[in-house]
Amino acid sequence: MKRKQVIAFVSAAALAVTSLAGCGKTEEKTEKTTVSEAEETAKEDLPLSKYPETVTVHLGGSMNPNAKLEDGKTYDDNVYLDLLKEDLNIDVEYDWVTSSSDYDEKMNLCIGSNTVPELMNVNATQYRALLKYDMIQPLDEYYEDYASDTLKGYVESGGEELRKCITNDKGEMMAIPAPSMMVGEMNEMWIRQDWLENLGLEVPRTWDELAAVAEAFVTQDPDGNGEDDTIGILGPGNSNHINDIGDNQFGLDPLFCSFQSYPQYWLQDEDGNVEYGSIQPETREALEKIQELYTNKLIDPEMLVRSDCQEPVLAGKVGIFFGPWWSGYTVSDATLAGEADWRAYFTPLSEDGNYYTHMPDPTSKYVVASKDCKNPEAAFKIVNYLIKYERDWIEQGLNTKTSSTDFYPLWNGYDNADEIEVSTETLEKYLAGEITMDDVDFSQHKLLKNDMEAVTELKKEPYDDFSLDKWNMDSDLAKSNLPRLVSLLVGGAPLVHDTYVPVYNAFSGQTETMETKWANLKKMEEETFAKIIMGKADISEFDTFVENWKKQGGDQILKEINEELGN
Repeated sequence: MKRKQVIAFVSAAALAVTSLAGCGKTEEKTEKTTVSEAEETAKEDLPLSKYPETVTVHLGGSMNPNAKLEDGKTYDDNVYLDLLKEDLNIDVEYDWVTSSSDYDEKMNLCIGSNTVPELMNVNATQYRALLKYDMIQPLDEYYEDYASDTLKGYVESGGEELRKCITNDKGEMMAIPAPSMMVGEMNEMWIRQDWLENLGLEVPRTWDELAAVAEAFVTQDPDGNGEDDTIGILGPGNSNHINDIGDNQFGLDPLFCSFQSYPQYWLQDEDGNVEYGSIQPETREALEKIQELYTNKLIDPEMLVRSDCQEPVLAGKVGIFFGPWWSGYTVSDATLAGEADWRAYFTPLSEDGNYYTHMPDPTSKYVVASKDCKNPEAAFKIVNYLIKYERDWIEQGLNTKTSSTDFYPLWNGYDNADEIEVSTETLEKYLAGEITMDDVDFSQHKLLKNDMEAVTELKKEPYDDFSLDKWNMDSDLAKSNLPRLVSLLVGGAPLVHDTYVPVYNAFSGQTETMETKWANLKKMEEETFAKIIMGKADISEFDTFVENWKKQGGDQILKEINEELGN
């Protein structure tokens, strides 16, 4: 199928439409008056200016039942609410508080009964429903004046893909997003460099080269212990997935992507019509080739059986696995012990020489304001305050007593969408002497100052050689800082120096048929793919799967998606 390289997550969870007492205020709403800023407030001070009169905003609360809290304090009476009241004169009141595991269900019911709080932290499916039923208000007029420069930088870092997520069909900004670190869920090939050197092999880049190296890792005793006990390519364990949307460490996503196959993604063809990636011919071809790798024992025979995929990695039995840039943390114990030299590459490349990779949603968290909210700019102030002071709270130990993650209203993790690429490139330039710490604006980068201070202590010359003996393992900083630096300088290197073709989902939302049919369709897909790869079913089983998928609701879902998109 010829398709555009645009492809946004579809949640399988049904959005309930049942009314529920207690979601919000069901009585007739009291008319409120918007509270204005103090007359002398300068425009540049608006993002964190204190209201002259108290502004009360209503939220729904998501409470982690295991979260720490200071004695005498409660979810709706904690230090962060006190700080917001003292510094901004914002009084946060919770219409309801539910456990974090029940929050989405509670919010779904509130949306269905049109009793939503004034300010909300919602997921992508909930956001699309709020848009569809015209329950939230545009935030354009507040963004320019009330979003801090740091927040604006985060939003702008997400580019056009993020902008499309947070605007309606009129081009109005409808949400404050928490940008996803786009490469944080993008798998690379991690490979034992020391094993390659032991066997006199080059880094594999193509499918055939990858298969040849995996075979050598299985058959040529790369660890030199004289035993037949090594794994070529580690596959997913029993709690992982063969392929998935977003983060999928140990999954086989890059193998599928090399055939331009994107299971579980909705793909837009050249005519704008949406098709399902799992039922395309490219996926059939990918499954057949991956089955061949498994049959030849180049993929871990215990794939989908292992309970802990990290265990054989740290035990020194694995030559290749697929994972994101942060997999330097996964291998850190072996790195710190000087036992394994891991490197990261974009492998396998497609036949056209490109590295194709599916991407996560540009955001999965949206802060929105209901139509009844009289001070929607308060949402910006609450978010600005978090961004400005959260690092201070951590350093002061406040977060240890009362976690902002658990108790700060409208909490999300805010950062640049391209933070990893920027951090990697900055560290490289710093080590090369091209920049100094005075050249970096640390206000926009939470961890970069610490990274730059640590790298001078931990990295030996030459600075572009990441062999084990080129790290200062004896430093007191090694245990706490080396895993992140390896993740950035090794895992982040392909993101900075190589090119890739990003593939995005074409549809974000759910349809009526998805509510009742999606769970069964997804289960059928996962079981079929596993059986084919592991040789328990012939590749012809894929054709049966496609036929059944279409008959059992898939065709109707595609029809509903295309109708919603106006195709």
